Amino acid sequence: MLKNTVQPSEPSLTDETQARLQKLEKIKELGLVAYPSWQSANRESIFAILADFERLSQREEQICLAGRLRSIRGHGGSTFANLEDASGKIQIYFKKDEIGDEAYQLFSDIIDLGDFVNATGHLFTTKRGEKTLLVKKWQLLSKSLLPMPEKFHGLADVETRFRQRYLDLIANPEAKAIALKRIQIIQSIREFFNAENFLEVETPILQSIAGGAAAKPFVTHHNALNIDLFLRIAPELYLKRLIVGGFEKIYEIARCFRNEGIDFSHNPEFTQIEFYWAYATYEDLMKLMEKFFPYLLARLGMDKSFEYDGQKINLAPPYPRKTFREILIEYAKLDIEEYPDQPSLYDQAKRLKIEVSPKDGRGKIMDEIFKTLARPKIIQPTFMIDHPVELSPLAKRKFDNPAYTERMQLLVAGGFELCNGFSELNDPLDQEARFKEQEKLRDKGDEEAHQFDADFVTAIKHGMPPTAGLGMGIDRLAALLTDSHNIKEVILFPTLKPER
Repeated sequence: MLKNTVQPSEPSLTDETQARLQKLEKIKELGLVAYPSWQSANRESIFAILADFERLSQREEQICLAGRLRSIRGHGGSTFANLEDASGKIQIYFKKDEIGDEAYQLFSDIIDLGDFVNATGHLFTTKRGEKTLLVKKWQLLSKSLLPMPEKFHGLADVETRFRQRYLDLIANPEAKAIALKRIQIIQSIREFFNAENFLEVETPILQSIAGGAAAKPFVTHHNALNIDLFLRIAPELYLKRLIVGGFEKIYEIARCFRNEGIDFSHNPEFTQIEFYWAYATYEDLMKLMEKFFPYLLARLGMDKSFEYDGQKINLAPPYPRKTFREILIEYAKLDIEEYPDQPSLYDQAKRLKIEVSPKDGRGKIMDEIFKTLARPKIIQPTFMIDHPVELSPLAKRKFDNPAYTERMQLLVAGGFELCNGFSELNDPLDQEARFKEQEKLRDKGDEEAHQFDADFVTAIKHGMPPTAGLGMGIDRLAALLTDSHNIKEVILFPTLKPER
């Protein structure tokens, strides 16, 4: 017996949509094509035309433009419109005396806001000083059947903006500016690391063991091999295999996936850069980051001092360095060395009203105390260094104090972890022992604990040089540099709950 199901109903057509459909029928009746195949070697970008407007307008050259109509203003035998392509916007002028009665009437009969058209003509400047194209001939390139977002007051509804990002980009110039800045950020990252002689590599997204971070993975199934695979939570362990194989300076701009909650700073699918540097330490990583951020801001045309969430952030180096222990003493009034085991630290966490479970290991409890009481108070860029070994199963121990590791995080703006790096653990026996400790935590129910990766242990048993590695979240970086308070603003298509 079939279960009762609710079928989604077709949305009722608005009067405007009906009118556009009627125009589509008229186009067909006239024997015209509403969606022609069209290209022109002579087509110019609007930005290039405006940049060289004075010279081109004096020469009266034929200019060919194509784009979307963003406004139409008719005045008897004259119609002004704004034409927009990816590079900019320009006014175009349809004059009945120039294009003829038939072509002018056709424009009035079949064209709507949002349609894509080709317009060819001469440049001139209006009496009001507006740079304009006088249209000599035009052609419809694509008929828009739904109204432009302006009909919805500029598309201010946040849910609609994220679900229908294409409308957001059409209606809100700020959304497009954020997208373009993110593209600039990624281009600048590549330029910087290439100039520093790092090689860009690719590693698997489908992995048999989800390693390289403390996170719950997404699981999928490969039918031919009849095995479960994981979407990677980080590229780290494969990148370090390449260091074992003889590469010395490598990076990957990686799409990663973590089966975790969604909030203002987390999306299940995200982008990060990870890089690994043989014969370097976490001290070298901090120096490189103090070189990278001024470079990035300069490439973006930004000052080292800028505003985020109403606070002035200054990314001018050097950045102060504080140990994990010092930060907890400063902000949580708690010295972790006074509570060396899980039960005593758990009791202190409960006293501080931190949400922790008796099943949580000592490292997770320390991390929750830090995230709740310390991280929100760190506003200016600060390197937090020397994390407890329980928090850093892949980092090298400090030789003078093996309870801590050579690890750094750059924190800023009360919640942003700009990057996380460490001197990599290359002692295979220590790595093997730490994986086993992580497995015990998994057995107790910690789904984010690292899985034991036997092949990785085998790899570093063949010898891995002293190495430093770092990961940096590109989504969070873009959010900081665009003053975006929700990570969905800087991801073109964020993960959303289904509408129904």
